[in-house]
Amino acid sequence: MELENFYRNIFTFLENHLNGKYWLWKLIFTAVFISIFLAFPSYTLLVEHLKPNGVKLDAWLFIHNQAVDLLNPKDYSVGIRREAMVFRWVLPALYFLAGHRIWLVVLFQGFLAVLFLYLIGRISFQIFASKSKTALIVLAISNIFVGTWGFSDIHGYGDGIAYFFLLLAIISSNPVIIFASILVGCFTDERAVIAGGYVIIFWTVQKCFETNQFDFKTVLRSLFTNRSQYVWYAWFVYGVIRLYVKFNYFQNHIYSKVGEPVMLKITHRAGIGSSIWSNFEGTWLILLAGMMTLILLKRNWLLFVFIAGFAILLTTGLFVHDIDRAYGYGFPFILSSLVILRYTATDRLVSLLLFFTALICITQPQVFTMGYNQIIWAEPLPVKILTFLDRKFHWGFFM
Repeated sequence: MELENFYRNIFTFLENHLNGKYWLWKLIFTAVFISIFLAFPSYTLLVEHLKPNGVKLDAWLFIHNQAVDLLNPKDYSVGIRREAMVFRWVLPALYFLAGHRIWLVVLFQGFLAVLFLYLIGRISFQIFASKSKTALIVLAISNIFVGTWGFSDIHGYGDGIAYFFLLLAIISSNPVIIFASILVGCFTDERAVIAGGYVIIFWTVQKCFETNQFDFKTVLRSLFTNRSQYVWYAWFVYGVIRLYVKFNYFQNHIYSKVGEPVMLKITHRAGIGSSIWSNFEGTWLILLAGMMTLILLKRNWLLFVFIAGFAILLTTGLFVHDIDRAYGYGFPFILSSLVILRYTATDRLVSLLLFFTALICITQPQVFTMGYNQIIWAEPLPVKILTFLDRKFHWGFFM
């Protein structure tokens, strides 16, 4: 009885406190505070990088070179991550516009991370028309990798920017915004090229359930028409630009790790299980519920598209060292599953699923794999403060 009362009181509390014209912004800032408090970013690494004689972050060094000469960057070489950065132009452009001030770029990333959660709240409310369900979804996603990385990425990777623009494409019906958003994502990181397909899958799921048509023709048409066609246009333009630049400026460019599933190597395998779970954490409940619903309803063509896309997400992640960044691009599958539940599950079941989803995401410590068998715990703010005091006063508790 006590647990049931606690469960009901949570929903009563959320509905009572999410009122007023700016209720969504109140929710977003609360979620951001909780997220950063529980997984405080390692800003000390950035501070060290900015010191004249400090330890440098290699990505920012190369971004500086790209901002100076984008098509002929200094110190370009193969065998390290710089080979993968020569076609990633969004961060160098931002760095250039910021007057070579890294902290401004990091601040802009944080701003987009807040907007990302705001858009998550908007689309969640559009799906369920419920403030309490919206709150649980925002609290859940703000405490998994895709919701925290925009604040934690001080390394010069920029995935948070790509996440934002992919989500902007998802919620938009404007062809120009969709086309431009996909292009920005692609030129931020190549993972966004593949993730454009996940955007199409979301629209396909949405279209099928809105029209209650799940036949092969409807599914196939949705993959190539309406909003989906603008993703295809963006892919084509991206491919043309990239090939032109490659053959004229980077003729010898290769990806030295292409075709090599690095996360299956013995030195990396320790991070696979952690990443598969911790990247989605409690939202696995939503993902599995969505897939199970398609199976039970025998929506076979839609199920095939959903599972094929998710299999591509899991498989391509094995080919990179920082597997969590790759899996973070799979957030459209969470949104797709929410749409499935909106049309097929009772209000009571959805509320229960979202409650436990949020509970798991909030209480699960934020860990992620950075490759080379290195699993990092994004420590809560109190732990950061204790370690700072330990170093300052030489207590010796944190070695």
